[in-house]
This record gives sequence, C-alpha cells and structure tokens, in this order.
Amino acid sequence: MRAARRRVCLRLLGAALLSGLFPAPAAGVQPRSFPDACSLAAQDVADWVSTVAAALSQARQIGQLFMVGLQSGAGTTAVDDAMTRLYAGNVVLFGTGWTSAARVSAATTWLQSEAQAANGGVGAFLAGNQEGGQQGTFQAFYGPGFDSIPSAVEQGQMDPDALEQAAWRWGAQLFNAGVNLDLAPVLDTVPAGTELQNAPIGYWGRQLGSDPQSVAEHGVAIIRGLRAGGVAVAPKHFPGLGRVSGNTDFTAQGTIDPYFSGLGDPYVAPYRAAVNAGAEFMMVSSALYPRVDDQRAMFSSVVITTLLRQGLGFDGVVISDDVGAAAAVADLTPAQRALAFFRAGGDMVLTVQPSDIEPMTAATLQAMQADPIFAQQIQASLTRVLTAKARAGLLPADCG
Repeated sequence: MRAARRRVCLRLLGAALLSGLFPAPAAGVQPRSFPDACSLAAQDVADWVSTVAAALSQARQIGQLFMVGLQSGAGTTAVDDAMTRLYAGNVVLFGTGWTSAARVSAATTWLQSEAQAANGGVGAFLAGNQEGGQQGTFQAFYGPGFDSIPSAVEQGQMDPDALEQAAWRWGAQLFNAGVNLDLAPVLDTVPAGTELQNAPIGYWGRQLGSDPQSVAEHGVAIIRGLRAGGVAVAPKHFPGLGRVSGNTDFTAQGTIDPYFSGLGDPYVAPYRAAVNAGAEFMMVSSALYPRVDDQRAMFSSVVITTLLRQGLGFDGVVISDDVGAAAAVADLTPAQRALAFFRAGGDMVLTVQPSDIEPMTAATLQAMQADPIFAQQIQASLTRVLTAKARAGLLPADCG
C-alpha cells in the first residue's frame, strides 16, 4: 500500500474521537496531544501494524510482549540488557524513589531512546501504579510535578464529574513526565465491613467502594479523565480481588475468591464498564476462582478467553499482574509462568525481575517453533500490542 494512502499524519489529541481512540472529555477538560504521533485512517490501522510487525525480527516481536521492572534508584542500566539484547519492549517503573516529574522524565526519555533504538523505532509503554493513596506504593510518582492523589476510597466519594476533571490533571502530569500507561484504576469491589480482612485491596483503601455500580461509575470517570490527559489505562485486577483474603504479592495462602461465579456475578460490572469505556489494557489477577476454573486467573483460558474476551468483548491487551516477585506464582519457574499466561490467552507478561526476561523469551521462542497453534496465539498478541502502540503514537511512521 502506498505511503500516501497508508499514513494520515496528525498530532493525536488525547481525547481524539478518531477511530474511537479516546472518549470526549468532561466539560472543561482540555484534550492533550501525544508527542510527534502519526495516526492512520481507521481502515489502514491493521496494515500499518502488519508492516511494522513484519519489519521486526522474531526475537523483537516476542520482546514486545514483555514489560520489565525498573526500580527507583537502580539506575537505567538495570534494564539495559533486557531491553537491548533481549528486546523487552515495555517497562514498569516501581519503588519509592520517583520523587519528582524531573526525575521520572529523565528516566522515561532514556528508556524511550533505548526502546526505539533496539526495536526499529517502536516505542515502549512506560507504566506505573498511579492509583492514589500511599506515595511510593499506590502513587508511584509524587513530589514536584505531581498532585498528591487521594486514596481510591476517597476518590469513590467524589462527584464523578469532579473525579474525571481531577483524573485528567493526573493523566496530564504523567504524560508530561513521559509515562504513557497507568496501571489503574483498581476496579475490585470490597464488600462493606470486610475491608480489613481483604489484604490486597481493602486493608489499604485501594477500592473505589463497596457497591459495584458505584465502583463502575467512578472507575469510568477515572478512565475517561486519564485518557483525556494523554495516557492509556490498565484497569485491574480482573475478575476481582475484593473478596480475596490473601495478598498474592506475599503469599499463596488465602488467595481465593470462593464466590465468583462468572459473568453473572455483580462484581463484574466495573470491568464491563471499563471495556465499554475503551480501556486499552486489562490486568488479570493471580488469584484462584474455583467456581469457574482450577487455574489461577492469569493462567486460566476460562477467565481470559471465555469470560474477558468472549463474554465482555474485550479486544485490547491483557496484561498479567506481576509474575516476577509475586509469591502466589513462586511454585512455577519464570518460563512456566510466561507460557501458562500466553496459552491462556494473555498478551503482555509483567515481571519486575529483569533476570526473568531471558528464560521467558527463550521458552516462548522454543514453544512457537514446536507448536504452530501457540505461534498463532503469539502473533495475535503481537498484533494487539502493536495496535495499542499505534494508537498511543509509539509506532514509527514517516509523516512526510
């Protein structure tokens, strides 16, 4: 296809309506632009993505499906090998030291440069947990250049229009610092009166409320605001951690929701609303839901393929919760974790351990060579990831 037809060069608006990319912002919310981004006419997005994918080596294609962790204070060289030799195409910034927009911006500028140099101009999703609440933990980026974001419990008590306005500002601050993916909002509904027994969410005030409809309304307000601010979103943790007692980060014990029964469960409502609101990503939990499957959610084709994709109609990027340091999956090797996630229908593996990337990518390549069906799954995941990158202005294009 000729370049003149294939590319329609635009500065992407953070709230652009082109191809349904972003919803219209709330009254008074000003849309933002992705930096130096070109967009395609809607009918040509698939052609553009296919062209970019074909230009990548197989190792680089696989690398697009991984997000590696960069801890504050570690120095960007901590992920240099994972990005430049193993082609990990995305990075999550974590730790307590992202204490100013200037510090974050210095890291994201370097990381984008590394990603583009390693992958033929394809940029990286650079992410963080900017939920609100405890700074350095549930608000990854704070200090000069960032608002002090209230906890999710407090956000859930705000007027949704006011919350959308605030989320636009939080998104714009991330955008200005070079962060283009917020691993938020948390859409786990915690039943009233059980907060302290819910270690991953309620204990920390990470829930937007105890009523699924209210959580859905406030979650959509956050999604719309963040996207209008210029960043993609990854709502979490499908199908919900609000009725799980144990924290999957620290234990495998009690990491079970004995109540979740499928799409008829009322606690699905916030995730359905997020899908309908156009969320680019969806993070899947590592808890167990024995009424629907005996596999952990991120390793369950029932959860990812049957419920999320087919049931809710989600066609974006399914990203794992951390599989690097999480105790709930410690019984599996890094390679086994990646393969189980991909085979269940997942698209992007998140690990905070840079050393995981080598065994994970090697196992993925070996499995592709041995199993044509698995290879097709990986190609479908690559298409979804690159499509999300096209819409975020992260694919190379000659704007002319």
